Parts: sequence; structure tokens; C-alpha cells
Amino acid sequence: MADFAVLELAIRRNTLLATAICLALAVVTAISLGYTFAAMGNAREISLRMPVLVVPGAVGGVYSPGVTEDNVRASARYLASLVTNFSGAKSFRERFEELETYAAAPFIPALQRARAELQRDVETQNQSRTFFETTGTEQMRKTESGSFDYFVKGERVVYSSGIPMDTRLSEIHLRLHLGAPSRRNPIGIVLDGFDVRDTAPSSSGNAAAVK
Repeated sequence: MADFAVLELAIRRNTLLATAICLALAVVTAISLGYTFAAMGNAREISLRMPVLVVPGAVGGVYSPGVTEDNVRASARYLASLVTNFSGAKSFRERFEELETYAAAPFIPALQRARAELQRDVETQNQSRTFFETTGTEQMRKTESGSFDYFVKGERVVYSSGIPMDTRLSEIHLRLHLGAPSRRNPIGIVLDGFDVRDTAPSSSGNAAAVK
């Protein structure tokens, strides 16, 4: 009988110990969950306050976060590349069509005229073009009206059937303003003007400018 009493006492002690451990673990779990939910709430609040950098051509959709100056600069670089970097007539058409989706309504007729003028050379000479930015020449300023002027200098190379035919030192100037995002223009940055000008004599021909 004494052995049974000792065994029963040991079982009770072990049961009480196990219960105490379970309670301690429950308290620790509750505290950990509390910290986890608090951290999630802080992270969500920070993410809501942070600006979202949206680059054209990256992801489809309509974006509503506030647009920063970095957004505008990245967008200007992308839009500039649509006209100055293409390979053949099909690429030229596709990139100009995309550029038009960002153009302000009053600017579209001028853009289409410049496209028609440049397209003749591209198709008849099987042209490709590339633009190499000169380091340190990129500038962007915000005007008093709230729009943006973007400038960059570089070297523009014209190819015919893959053969380099002309190298030109050029300046690119874009005029932009902030508009409402849409399906056609998911970043809401609107193109008001696009100008490509040669700053040094070219080896042949004249540069086509989008004004």
C-alpha cells in the first residue's frame, strides 16, 4: 500500500508540474502573439505611408499612391527611350503607339505628325536607333505651374540594316505633368512635349524632332 501511495503522490506531482508548464507556455504564446500582431500593425502602417515607386512598362494596373519626383524621373527616362531606342519598323510603330498612351490630348496631333515624318525614313532605310546618355547631363526641374521639365544629353546612333550610318550629339527635352491614373496610363504622368535636337553637325541628314 505504501508503494501505491508513493506512486500516486508522484503522479500528482508530475500532473501539477505538467499543468504549470502548460500554463507557462500558454502565457509565453499569448505574449508572442501580441508582439506579432503589434509588429504586423506597425509594418502595415509604415507600408501605407511609404511612397510607391511605379515604373511604366513594369506591371499592369491602375495605381493610386502619391507620385514622387523619383517616379517622374523614372517615367521620363522610360518615355524618352520609347522614341530614341527601337529596332526596325515594327518596333518603331509599337513604341510610338505606347508613347501616345501617355500623351496629353493637345499634344497627340504634333506627336502623330512627327511619327509620320520619321516613319518614312525608318521604313525606307530599315532604320534602327539607339541613344547613349552622357553621364552627369540628366536634369529635371519642377516649374511654378507644377509641371516638370526633363533634360538629358547623349549620343544618338542611326543604323540602316544594322550598319551604323550616322552619329549625332543630341539633347532630349520632355515636358510632363501629373494627371489621374487610368487603364491606358497606369502611372498618371502625362506627356505634354517631346523634343529631340542635335547639338553638333551630323554626318548626314537632319534630325527629326518631336515638338
